[in-house]
Amino acid sequence: MKKIIYWLFMLPLLALLNGCDDNDMITFDDELPQFEIKANAILLEVIMPKGSAADDEYYIVGDFNGGAEAAVGNLEWQLEKATDSDSKWGIYLIPSTFKNGKTLADGFYFVSAAKGEERSVKNEAVVHTLDVSVGTRTNVWVDRWKAYFDTEEEGHDGFVVYVQDKSGWDNLYLYGWANDAPVTDAWPGFKVKGTEVINGVTYKYFDMGKSLDGFEGLNLIFNNGDGGAQFNGPVVTLNKDFYFRITDKGFEEIDPEASYCIYVDDQSGWGDLALYISGAGDNNEDWPGLQPAGTKEINGVTYQYFETDIELMNQSINLVFNNNMQGDDPGIKQFYVKSIAFSRDFYFSITPDECKEIDPETHGTSYSIYVEDNTGWSGLALYGYGGVELGGGWPGIKEYEAKEINGMAYKCFHLSPAATNKSVNLIFNNNNGGDNKQFDGPYIESINRDFYFRITDGSCEEINGCTVYVQDNSGWDGLAIYSWGDVEACGGWPGMQPTGTKEIGGMVYKYFDLSASFGKNVNLIFNNNNGGVQFDGPYVSLIGDLYLSITGTSCEVLPKP
Repeated sequence: MKKIIYWLFMLPLLALLNGCDDNDMITFDDELPQFEIKANAILLEVIMPKGSAADDEYYIVGDFNGGAEAAVGNLEWQLEKATDSDSKWGIYLIPSTFKNGKTLADGFYFVSAAKGEERSVKNEAVVHTLDVSVGTRTNVWVDRWKAYFDTEEEGHDGFVVYVQDKSGWDNLYLYGWANDAPVTDAWPGFKVKGTEVINGVTYKYFDMGKSLDGFEGLNLIFNNGDGGAQFNGPVVTLNKDFYFRITDKGFEEIDPEASYCIYVDDQSGWGDLALYISGAGDNNEDWPGLQPAGTKEINGVTYQYFETDIELMNQSINLVFNNNMQGDDPGIKQFYVKSIAFSRDFYFSITPDECKEIDPETHGTSYSIYVEDNTGWSGLALYGYGGVELGGGWPGIKEYEAKEINGMAYKCFHLSPAATNKSVNLIFNNNNGGDNKQFDGPYIESINRDFYFRITDGSCEEINGCTVYVQDNSGWDGLAIYSWGDVEACGGWPGMQPTGTKEIGGMVYKYFDLSASFGKNVNLIFNNNNGGVQFDGPYVSLIGDLYLSITGTSCEVLPKP
């Protein structure tokens, strides 16, 4: 088995599953029935490989109909295209017409008049066998046609950089530099030379030129030309061909001879995990199947992953996640996933109750940055660089959610799970406003919680404490605050007495320092320091300064003076 040894970034999900248990099976569009069943015939619905032309002629060939010489060109054995599908053809077979006592169990394959015989993904001859009866419908998959492997590849000039392009950019360029000077063409660099299909994957490629063979310390930058998008690739020595998969934000180096992986966020509590694979291109593993190859952390989530044989690529397979029990042990626990088209990496989350497919880009813990905005700017954006790039490029994250905390307005910038536990340097800016205002914010060593900042047009202050200011009109001899909720922030009953007094804007406040419980949500109870009188105060978040006015029976939240 080939091993994938590189970090795998998220890929966009092509099909979301509604569930993965025995009672909620998955049916892909190309598997949907397209022809009516006939009582006197065997119906085969054939799913063709991508690129199969609608106006081509396709035939079924086997000992049962006399072989290729008798079948190809004979309308009796020609397949019919489905009306409502571009990938499915069908044929009705009547056993009474079969020759020499042969059946589909003796083997058959398909032929394209334009592209030749059916072939496997490894360019091997294919023979299907079926034991089916009249009045049934069966799906059959064709992986490749012979012509797919007969195309002569264009010769390359020097080593090659292959790119599986998931960026969504209209154009792709590759710039290379070393010692502060361009090594490739001047910016934006090399244009894509062409495309090449390797193991069913289409790559764009760049010929680097024989003159660069062995070049050391070459810095690569992937970019979209004049579109303004770019990111740094690796620093390489050009002593081999390189293969990358890119998004609009980053790259991963991949092994073109390796199959896809199956990643599992295992929250099942089973204590052990195995994966049994069946279907086209069986994995040849005995029950309970594959063991995890290792773990990888993606966006702060630790996944167990399973490596698969290259023969499974682009096949329709069935998955059975199980707790690695043997035989018919009644303690076996499992989830069944039916018929996935194995044309990419798959990510699943397993709990005791369900198995579901997930998007690694959005799965995991994410945090937010809250900004009390006193800049006066017409717009606000948040850019970050370092361990993670916020917003994917300048001016950064443009969209924010307006939130009110304790009567204070905040602009809340939601970060993706990819930022979790990363370091970042912040830059606040006016979202490319006409005067292009900006200033450096703080360096955050690790995004492992929500952060709060108060900014002006040139300064930033982190809000990491909480002080409750109380205008006391209760008439009580004593005052205490008790709290309950996320935490008992003021200690046991009757709670905390004032830390001191402070005059603000001509008003004297008693204040309570609750910074030790910063960020927690609590319910306040005001009392006369266990003198027998009390009333419920508001439910608050212990963030920043909170101003309150109380009487002997009520509490009012005040605006910040």
